[in-house]
Amino acid sequence: MTPLLVICFLFIVVSIGVVYMVLRKNSRPIPQGALQWMVTGMCTVLVCLSGLVIALIWIYEEPTDLSDTPTLAESFEFQLVSNQENKNLRDYSGKVILLNFWATWCQPCITELPELDELQVAYREKGLVVLTVSDEELEELQLYSDLLPQETVSGFVRHESLPESFRYELANGRPVTYVIDGDGMIREHVRGAGNFAYFEGLVTPWLAELES
Repeated sequence: MTPLLVICFLFIVVSIGVVYMVLRKNSRPIPQGALQWMVTGMCTVLVCLSGLVIALIWIYEEPTDLSDTPTLAESFEFQLVSNQENKNLRDYSGKVILLNFWATWCQPCITELPELDELQVAYREKGLVVLTVSDEELEELQLYSDLLPQETVSGFVRHESLPESFRYELANGRPVTYVIDGDGMIREHVRGAGNFAYFEGLVTPWLAELES
């Protein structure tokens, strides 16, 4: 968590505490007198501004590279959103996979989906598979059909069927993106939304490995 986020959360907690202290002796939780109205108003504004800053940070925060030592990507089964066909991560062995976990309630995810579509179109012929997966129910995804990526391999999966390593990361929010090389090794592990140029920089070194 960034220092700015911590400060914003502290402002919210302190502001709520101040309002409680000011109003706690009132018969009803409503300000009485000019001083109480002024303090309550200032604290309310502070809470709203802090909440706005938190929301903007979560939406526009730069992606964080969590990559460490390359590890073998654990395979899992999923279904295509388009026709519910069963698929497995192993089906794309030999290609570079950009595996992106997203959700309809995640605004940063929605922001980056068109970028992932563009990436798939640009590098499909060079051996890239962009796999966008949600652990929401199919019915939920179909309600947001206008948000679904059109060019990527769009899938859905039951959360409990994912390997523990993926479940652990999803517990901390979305989007989460992995770059898996042609040998099935996780080479990049990123939390947060990115754009075309950012993801392009992640996949092109491993696409070049395919051609060598």
